[in-house]
Amino acid sequence: MYKQVFGVSMGSKLSPLLAEIFMSNFEVEAEGNKLFPRIWKRYVDDIFALVKERTLTQTLDFLNSRHTTIKFTVEKEVEGKLPFLDLLITRKDNNKLKFGIYRKPTSTDRYITADSNHFGGQKQAAFHSMADRIFNIPMEEQEFLAEKETIYKAAELNGYDKQFVDKILRKHERKKHRRDATTLIPENEEIRRVGLPFYPTITNPLKHTLRRYGINIAHKSVNTLRELLVNLKDKVPQDEQAGIDKIPCKDCDAVYIGQTRRKVKVRLKEHRRAVEMNKTSESSVATHTVSNQHEIDWDKAGLIKSINKIGLLNAWESMYIATAKQPLMNDDDAPINLILFNLTTGRK
Repeated sequence: MYKQVFGVSMGSKLSPLLAEIFMSNFEVEAEGNKLFPRIWKRYVDDIFALVKERTLTQTLDFLNSRHTTIKFTVEKEVEGKLPFLDLLITRKDNNKLKFGIYRKPTSTDRYITADSNHFGGQKQAAFHSMADRIFNIPMEEQEFLAEKETIYKAAELNGYDKQFVDKILRKHERKKHRRDATTLIPENEEIRRVGLPFYPTITNPLKHTLRRYGINIAHKSVNTLRELLVNLKDKVPQDEQAGIDKIPCKDCDAVYIGQTRRKVKVRLKEHRRAVEMNKTSESSVATHTVSNQHEIDWDKAGLIKSINKIGLLNAWESMYIATAKQPLMNDDDAPINLILFNLTTGRK
């Protein structure tokens, strides 16, 4: 048994897809050669292969000659054992294989502890993964019992009792029994999820209510004390930010709502200049003051929504215009005239 590995940089989101395309093509072109291993099982960049000892060097040279930019290396079995991903594969005396769970020597079995302020599903996740693994990997009884004992010890190390593990193991055992007892394929139901922070007094009751409408809550990690109290970035003054600005009239209830990609103080300065010079063609605010002989309350003018992503400006401006309670100075319609915005105010 041999494990062959080639290096792939996974920094980009496209890397796994490109690696899969490349290796699939590589395998199709190479499998016709007599040196290509007859047993070749690959997961991303890890490959399990059966190769005859006398042809190992030739096989490795053949694989490395297929492309100049990849390099295969080999990890041989030691005393009939070979780790592959999270499996420990052992060659028995009759040349059959048996499977166990492999953990790196540096593994500490440290997971989210029982006293941590995390959602229960997050605490259970690691143990569900381990339970699913022992019931779905074809292990012999000795390996099964050894892994089961390891799970109990890991739970104890992280502050969980035996009943915590028993409940999870029973759930996966029943699941496997049901799957093995029927050939029926369950229908895939559409699952809708909404992400919310985990605050037990709010999200627990809300979870049961939303479930009646086919919506599941996916909990986000609660902000840490460091995140709540410490801001490592210097705060940008509000008048130097971009976003949605609002300019009120001093003599009536009318307001102007607009967007700016530049600093809001720059945009307000432009409106003020247009008002002072009666340039109605350059500003709806100037049009309002000239037509009604009103004054603008510049002290109350400013940013009402800071927006960093330019692509969101139209949507936010449209929402603020649609939900405005006061009459608007704006000459133009909102950038986006969607039914959703109109429904918020009952407008037609």
